[in-house]
Amino acid sequence: MLRFTLSFLITLFILPSLFAQDQSFEFDSKETLTLAFGSCNRQNLEQPLWQPIMDHNPDLFMFLGDNIYGDTDDMEVLEEKYELQKNLPDYSKLRNEMPVIGVWDDHDYGKNDAGKEYAYKEESQQLFLDFFDVAEKDPRREREGVYSSYDLKWNAHTIRVILLDARYHRDELERKNRVYQKNENGTILGKAQWDWLENELSDEEVSFYIIACGIQFISEEHAYEKWANFPQERQRLFDLIEEKQPKGALLLSGDRHIAEISRLQLEGLKYPLLDVTSSGLTHTWKEEPNEANQHRIGKMVNELNYGLVKIEETKNGLRVISEIRGENQELFQVFGMVY
Repeated sequence: MLRFTLSFLITLFILPSLFAQDQSFEFDSKETLTLAFGSCNRQNLEQPLWQPIMDHNPDLFMFLGDNIYGDTDDMEVLEEKYELQKNLPDYSKLRNEMPVIGVWDDHDYGKNDAGKEYAYKEESQQLFLDFFDVAEKDPRREREGVYSSYDLKWNAHTIRVILLDARYHRDELERKNRVYQKNENGTILGKAQWDWLENELSDEEVSFYIIACGIQFISEEHAYEKWANFPQERQRLFDLIEEKQPKGALLLSGDRHIAEISRLQLEGLKYPLLDVTSSGLTHTWKEEPNEANQHRIGKMVNELNYGLVKIEETKNGLRVISEIRGENQELFQVFGMVY
């Protein structure tokens, strides 16, 4: 009986921590909510995009992975690289002007293309949370993985940002002739994160969901890391979105050193699903003129870039405009939808 009681009490303690909202932000009444995002930011390279990003007066900035290039098993080295980035003048200015949230990809995780096998993931997670000024008593300090969610309270709406961790629990991938092979039965998110995600997507009061991850959701044809390397996991995500029927949902991703917008129509969803990829902030894949992507709309961008999501109220629903922009405010890509 005592064992049962202790188990029950532990469960009562753990479940609120597992499913608690990580943080919320309230924004004054305004016509447009503007969110900026980007990825692939090498701390020792020139970083010319922070001021162009700030020129849009965004309400929030989202780092979508490779926020620094750590690539080390030495946690002192990783910490030093985070500190270098955190103290760069333009980035410090941005941090003072708006909230900055994020998730990691492989290079800030600690090892190129690594998954759950990375030996220092627990230590790396604490340094990641330090970089984003997460409080010592925050539930994310005890969570296995850096996944998180944020509610943005704007006018009469709740915009929920869900940041998925595609590293901490991800099964290994086999590579042949520089091409990653499909892992038909492996996981990207792991059981606890899947349970958490299902709960996050179950709130009918949320007006719009933004689901972000370091790797691309929709693109299938390139040889590198992507959700399509785990076809069962990718389908599970799409099935979950169809099941929960969010009023609106947008996918954001990074990693690729290119920018593009991919579109996929799920059979059970009344609007097309978009994956807006922005990468990179400091370096891009100049040598790749136009890789294959059957889901791409518009052009592929291989110039330095960042992303914007602008949300506006209309009489027919929320208008969401996704933009990819460059160093001199070039508008490389724009796509708008009403949800």
